[in-house]
Amino acid sequence: MAATTTTTTPSNAPANAADPGQFVELVDIGWDQYVAISEAIGERPNPRLIYCDRRLEIVVTSRRHDWFAERLGQLVVAVASGCGIRWEDAGTATYRRADEEVGVEGDKTFYLGPHAEQMKGAVDIDLDSQPPPDLAIEVEVSHSANQALKVWGRLGVPEVWRFDPLRDRVTFWRRKDDGTYEAIDRSRGLPALTPADVLEQLKLADAIGAGEWFARLNDWVRDVIRPRPDQAR
Repeated sequence: MAATTTTTTPSNAPANAADPGQFVELVDIGWDQYVAISEAIGERPNPRLIYCDRRLEIVVTSRRHDWFAERLGQLVVAVASGCGIRWEDAGTATYRRADEEVGVEGDKTFYLGPHAEQMKGAVDIDLDSQPPPDLAIEVEVSHSANQALKVWGRLGVPEVWRFDPLRDRVTFWRRKDDGTYEAIDRSRGLPALTPADVLEQLKLADAIGAGEWFARLNDWVRDVIRPRPDQAR
């Protein structure tokens, strides 16, 4: 099998934007090889594995990457709770489908609404009898999420958020019937929320620190998000 190692921080990025996270891409990897590697790594948060079309990305994340992922997870919980939407988080759980020969661990994944009720508690993932998550979040600090998006589409995940901190960009994506995604201007699972809302909150958290930002978060949901007429499903 062939392998290439790539550091994906752009050479023209500002020095303070550089990220030490790296990824290795292995090509022509069979399903059984991928599963063996995945099970050997187990439940560790690092590295992340993304497997699709016999290509395996092994992603080592950094504090910067994980810091933003945690803020995004907290934001989802606050908005869902404040708007009366049931939620269950699945963190960086591994999602695999042998029939599609794909697998991925998201930066954050969530079940919302009826699926949250179905997946409540500490339930292991089994896509043969359970739904895929309703929302997957991808933070693109040291690598592109393009490969992960292919996997989420084949797994049937209806919504993906992508955050690129180098470009100050948050985008929401809705799955189409053919398994590809199209950009949308409002979340499907959290209907009152826009990409601009999320970007604004991430910038605020970065400016004032996680603790102070989190202390203000529920007030923001109560005063800004919940009063919107389109927050209800």
